[in-house]
Amino acid sequence: MTMQPRCGLRVPVVYPTNIQGDTAVGEGVLLDLSPTGCRMRSNIALNMGAYLTLEIAFSQEHTPLVVEVSVVRWCNEGHFGVEFLRYGQGDLERVTDLLAGLPPAEICSHPDYTTSTLCAVAS
Repeated sequence: MTMQPRCGLRVPVVYPTNIQGDTAVGEGVLLDLSPTGCRMRSNIALNMGAYLTLEIAFSQEHTPLVVEVSVVRWCNEGHFGVEFLRYGQGDLERVTDLLAGLPPAEICSHPDYTTSTLCAVAS
């Protein structure tokens, strides 16, 4: 099965995160964020299909945002695309509120960065 490119609004961010998976525990940095997922960088080995728990630190908040269940959708040289499957209680609202105050960027992401993709933006 081939993964289709996803075109959607992502907000560029730089948020440190703690990563806990079945086979790896470590730290990473979120590079962009949407309510349904993120792109992140980490030096720990993660494989496509790995399930993770993420604790994301926002500079203006003391309590980290928790994504209880997420899955790695693509990997490329230390960068990962992660889909959020289940948030901690109240954390989806926190992410939605946070993103409402940040400028979005239209970003096309796909598993290997090798295919050129055009995004259409509705006006």
